[in-house]
Amino acid sequence: MAYRSNYPSQSNYPMNSGPPMMSNAAYPPRPPNGFGPPGGFGPPGGFGGHPGFGQPPCFGGGGQLSAYNVNQYTLGGGHSNSFGGAPGFPSPAINQVHQQFFHQAQHHPQVEAPVLPPPPPPPSMQYNQAASHCGMMGMMGLQMDMMKKCGLVSDSEDEYEDDEGNKRRRCRRRKHHYDDSDDDEKKPDEKSSPSEDEMKKKAEAIQTKLDSDEELMQRLRQMFAQGIIRCLKVSGTIDVTEGTVKPFEFYDEGDPVVKHILAKRTYNIVGKPWQADLDCEYLDEAMDGAGTNEDAIIHVATSRCNLQRQELKKTFKTLYGKDLVERIDEELSGNFRKATKYLFMKPEIFDAWIVKQSIYGLGTDEKTLIEILMTRTNAQIHEMKHAYRDVALPNKKCGCDQLDKDIEDDTSGDFKRLLVSAGQGNRKEIAEDKILAAVEDVKIDGKPTGQFRINFEKLVDFELCKCEAEALYKAGEDKWGTDEKEFNRIFSFYDFYTLKVIYDEYVKISQRDILNSIDRETSGNFKKGLRAIVENIRCRPMYFAHKLKDAITGLGTDDDTLIRIIVSRPEIDMVQIKQCYLAITERTLFRDIMDDTSGDYKKMLCAIVGKN
Repeated sequence: MAYRSNYPSQSNYPMNSGPPMMSNAAYPPRPPNGFGPPGGFGPPGGFGGHPGFGQPPCFGGGGQLSAYNVNQYTLGGGHSNSFGGAPGFPSPAINQVHQQFFHQAQHHPQVEAPVLPPPPPPPSMQYNQAASHCGMMGMMGLQMDMMKKCGLVSDSEDEYEDDEGNKRRRCRRRKHHYDDSDDDEKKPDEKSSPSEDEMKKKAEAIQTKLDSDEELMQRLRQMFAQGIIRCLKVSGTIDVTEGTVKPFEFYDEGDPVVKHILAKRTYNIVGKPWQADLDCEYLDEAMDGAGTNEDAIIHVATSRCNLQRQELKKTFKTLYGKDLVERIDEELSGNFRKATKYLFMKPEIFDAWIVKQSIYGLGTDEKTLIEILMTRTNAQIHEMKHAYRDVALPNKKCGCDQLDKDIEDDTSGDFKRLLVSAGQGNRKEIAEDKILAAVEDVKIDGKPTGQFRINFEKLVDFELCKCEAEALYKAGEDKWGTDEKEFNRIFSFYDFYTLKVIYDEYVKISQRDILNSIDRETSGNFKKGLRAIVENIRCRPMYFAHKLKDAITGLGTDDDTLIRIIVSRPEIDMVQIKQCYLAITERTLFRDIMDDTSGDYKKMLCAIVGKN
């Protein structure tokens, strides 16, 4: 079904085009290979932070950045194959800087001490510290990308770039991700790493240049702070996340579209940038005549990002005068058809469609309403509400408050109030000046390194958190009955970091975890909604991992939940969701999908998720 376009010009769903730092969109473009686990910020005193600097490739002559895509954090050129790797600057150099920092701090007290790390964040901010170290490394590499943009390092210093190796890696990512067989392809030879002296010289050169150029330091600091702000708009946290589906950049020999075009018109497209019309020719051939080449549809749908799929829909109709999604609807069936059609929806329309089905269907699907409204950011909710009025009532003119009206008509009591609060997309966000004040330089021997860290104490008003924790205690555990309005007020208004500290302070006052008090003091869907808020604030990927576990295990498979999460998260945090799933089940999500589904539907889901 086609809907009238009524979205804001700046999209906060997954779109991979345009310079992130010049936009108000909430999600940056393309993730680092290094990742931080949900809720983890590196060891206390680590050099954490969230970049999101740079400009992703532009597909189809333009597009919009969007909040549903962490196909983010790249500067538009290949992917690094190691944590902390950055185009133009080898990661060992910056690692050397930090090793030197720790070495001096611990073993050379007579040397001028560097700036001391801020106090460690509260316990709820230290989730999964060990794996978070990998995220720290990824963020360090991204800060090097930022320094490259400022001209601090150059492409000529890139000692690890291996074009042939990158081609093979891209080929492996796209080649039958759903195949259960092991890929023992030989890895390309890696170039030898620079010596310790070389790394030290480069680090010292950077320090000298930064120490003499305050304007450059200020520019780097501003870029880092803007990356933090952007990330908070995307996910409400500074956690680094990564999707499994990324923009398709260049055709290589392993891509079936190459073979198809070469056989059809002897045109070799190896090494050429992605072109929507070539993919459309391949898809048309796959759906033409008797039978359907399902593998071709799976390949294109799961190896191109959402923005590219939108370009495919426009180009297909231009070339063949027919809607691509309608062709897919005619050719496929069952859950495979449903998943494929969902993949070709814009994410804000997909969310709006799911919410509409939850409200307008037979009865109300409260658990799905909780999942959507409690896990989306302010920016995403605003986009979804713009799309909702066209999706819910396509033939009737209605305002942006249509979602509020439908929720009020279909739910009741405290649960209705909680959903309406979440649907405003007005949760408090950390002020820009507070973020700028929290960005601190990392120095060695009193000289800047071009690296920054966040002083978490400056992000949160601790006195306010203590007062609100006391208010929660008095609204529940400390009185007869429960003041649900007070719970709604606190849970629906404050930013994620303030709530994390409130929950930690609550433990000190009540000697109970907040989830335990929610279970004791509330009930029904209101309780489920409050629990969802807490679980998302503490670790959103873990929340989705538990939902996937519930969908797969037990009697039968909840295909609707399985499809909904896998289709909505592959460009946001699917890598972290897979890690959390492995942690709670001791099996990979890929393996459980292989065991619990079948046919082309299984191939589609496995291709999106990919192996761990």
